[in-house]
Amino acid sequence: MNANFLQKFRKTETILLGVLLYGIVLVYTYQYFQIANKYEPWTTDEFFYYIEAKAIAAHNIYQTPASLDGNTSYIGDFGFHGISYAIKDGWLSKLLFQTEDPPLVLINFLTCLATLALILLFKPFTLNTRIKIALVVATHYVLFSFTLSYMQETIQYFFAVLALRSLYLIYLQENTSRSNYLWYYLLIIILAITFRYGWFMWGAGLLPLANNFKSFSKWALVAVGLLFLGIFFSRYISAPYPYGELVADTLIRTEKFSLLNSLNIIYQKFSHNLQLFLTPTEILATTIMRYLLLVLLIVNSWYAIVKRNKFTIGCALIGWAYFIACLAFYAVYWGYDERALAVLNPLLAFSLIGNFNSLIFYPVLAIQLWLFPGIVKTTKTRNMESIALNASSSERKSREASYSKIKELITDDHSVVVAIDVAFILHGTTNYFFHFPLINSKGYPIHYRIHLKGIDLRETHPAQYILVTNNETKNNTLIYSDHWIKLYRLF
Repeated sequence: MNANFLQKFRKTETILLGVLLYGIVLVYTYQYFQIANKYEPWTTDEFFYYIEAKAIAAHNIYQTPASLDGNTSYIGDFGFHGISYAIKDGWLSKLLFQTEDPPLVLINFLTCLATLALILLFKPFTLNTRIKIALVVATHYVLFSFTLSYMQETIQYFFAVLALRSLYLIYLQENTSRSNYLWYYLLIIILAITFRYGWFMWGAGLLPLANNFKSFSKWALVAVGLLFLGIFFSRYISAPYPYGELVADTLIRTEKFSLLNSLNIIYQKFSHNLQLFLTPTEILATTIMRYLLLVLLIVNSWYAIVKRNKFTIGCALIGWAYFIACLAFYAVYWGYDERALAVLNPLLAFSLIGNFNSLIFYPVLAIQLWLFPGIVKTTKTRNMESIALNASSSERKSREASYSKIKELITDDHSVVVAIDVAFILHGTTNYFFHFPLINSKGYPIHYRIHLKGIDLRETHPAQYILVTNNETKNNTLIYSDHWIKLYRLF
């Protein structure tokens, strides 16, 4: 009788939760169609993501077409985000969507649906469990907010689910059957590292495979190898970023390494960030989700210790590695920590709900559903402001006509660098920069050196031209002038 009742309850629960998941997906879909082909960038990162993808889609230019103060990567002259995001979005735009205008919101939306599909199709879990995990992921505030933007967090969720599927199967199989899944897992992590170097921390998920010191040394060596790969991509494939207080970037790029000094910097940063993390902020959702994440990490660690489940232990190691690294090397403001720690949402869902069908599902879902309408409203407000800011007007058309003339005015038989002001890409700025030509009249690339603080670490992009909206200094040759711009050739 009890078993029969439980079976009926589980079936009813599955149906009701499935309907709820369908409703959440409809919210995503409705909000997507509200901004489809209308949304414009709202942050500086979005300007770079779009313009780098457009360079590939429209002109097969893989070097970044824009940089802050001329800073580009040591290898390839790529931007701060590396090259993988640009290749993904540029190739999809060109090959799948047949457009030179990268539809980044559409790509994010489809990636989000693909992520949920990967969860729902993971047969080792029951349908009930799969729906629960999908609900926890779909109602997470970071996924919704950034799916409906030009940001690139959605692909991080996609990689996380791919990696978790393989990691779970690694621990599900006997020793002799793990080889294929191990290779899948490592390939996913290596690919993800090319997008964001912090993915090397997923190497910690393999440490519980060790059953003696020799095998532990082997998996530790794999984890260290992924660490060095991450450092390589950060140092050489991504442009140096000398403006913020990001300890990881500072230590990776330092020319004079000091262990004691580095440990002191890390300790000071960790202490400061931990205080920020635990101190309630003005944004209620941020505060609640920070505390929820910390609670889930602790609960997952408890399960790992008590149940001695190797998959859960692996997830605990990855989770704490992310948390400690974020506080010690990154930042806990301006949403940095929310983005850096977002992949822990599917990780903890797989570990707790997938592995134990834990009762913790309902408190987590209740909290995220309670916050979800506010996230939808905040995201919609941001997107509507972006659309309104970039609405068509006579002034806008006049400005765009002026900026488009850059292509014909620059007639050099080689690539050139044009200096412009950072005001063109600031947070909440009209997207005029989207319409700047990326090649000159003879088909050679134009690189825009965007002045921020004048900190140029490599000095590889000296400007030949400068575009200003007011009078420029003397001794420069005026090439063109109208109501909106002045283009000078520099000596």
